[in-house]
Amino acid sequence: MWTSHRCLSIWVLPLILATVSWGGFASAAEPLFASDDVLHLTIHGPLTSLARGTPGSTDVRGSIEMADGRMIPMTFSRYGLSRLRECGLPCFKITIEEDDARGTVFEGQPTLRLVTPCQHGSSYDRYILLEYLVYKSFAVITEPALQTRLVSCRFHDSERPAADETGLAFFVEDIGVAAERHGKSWLDTRSQRVADLDPAQLALLALFQFMVGNTDWSALSSSAGQPCCHNMAVLGAEGDKHNTLLPFDFDQAGLVDAPYAAPDERLKIQRVTQRVYRGYCSHNDELSAAIGVFNEKRQEIEDLLNENALPNPQARKRALKYIDGFYDTINNARKLESRIVNKCR
Repeated sequence: MWTSHRCLSIWVLPLILATVSWGGFASAAEPLFASDDVLHLTIHGPLTSLARGTPGSTDVRGSIEMADGRMIPMTFSRYGLSRLRECGLPCFKITIEEDDARGTVFEGQPTLRLVTPCQHGSSYDRYILLEYLVYKSFAVITEPALQTRLVSCRFHDSERPAADETGLAFFVEDIGVAAERHGKSWLDTRSQRVADLDPAQLALLALFQFMVGNTDWSALSSSAGQPCCHNMAVLGAEGDKHNTLLPFDFDQAGLVDAPYAAPDERLKIQRVTQRVYRGYCSHNDELSAAIGVFNEKRQEIEDLLNENALPNPQARKRALKYIDGFYDTINNARKLESRIVNKCR
């Protein structure tokens, strides 16, 4: 479900920050998700032991050091399985006590996820940025969506003090907080039916997953013992006719094209960059309206890629070309019929 990456080498960081930070550095009291400015901080803790532990195991103590030197105590644990086979540093679930968060950028955010890059090296900068931009793009298309904040993060391993690494990461809003922000609850369910879901919202979501080339999700079920659904949270409120889905974890998306990403063999595709539509036939009547939303938001999505200028022109050109391929499909009647309408489940 929630998964991980690892840090970038420090020498590429100035270039990245020059392209993604438009308004300077955030003030300490500014709400975490109120700005798109890059947040600068240091994570302190026993990172080696944490990386070798069991996902979801007991939290360990650590701290967040802000750019102004303020130290914020926290507890954190690792989460995610798939990327740990390839990556040395897990993503973190971070918890900060209310009193410790008061007056800081973390006020009102008691629990957060921190998505970290997979490996050291200049080629890995694009993957963290692209996954971050997938989250931002979904928020352009529809709500509810998880809020995110890009971070320049120094990782200080208390067990290996000479092995500090600095790179980009990003915070992801806690699902429970996001649900509450939209007047809903995170539902504890193991499975659901297509009929339980909002047809218009699911049509948008399925088309979005097709746009970014992500097949690593399910709207109806998850792994044994895990809450529904795979890389989706189910939200609802009293009086709602349908449940709402909140997607997360896009590292397997074709737009990101991470080196370790691999498609499910059951899909019979060779690469994650090959798009597969996984929407439902019962929602095909909603596709026309959904396509209208994507066309309306096209410029805004492309602007995200341009404004966050990926660290090399080739990466940006490739990402824009990948998005262009999606729009070519949905606006061509023959391709729409063969690649989407006729591929529904």
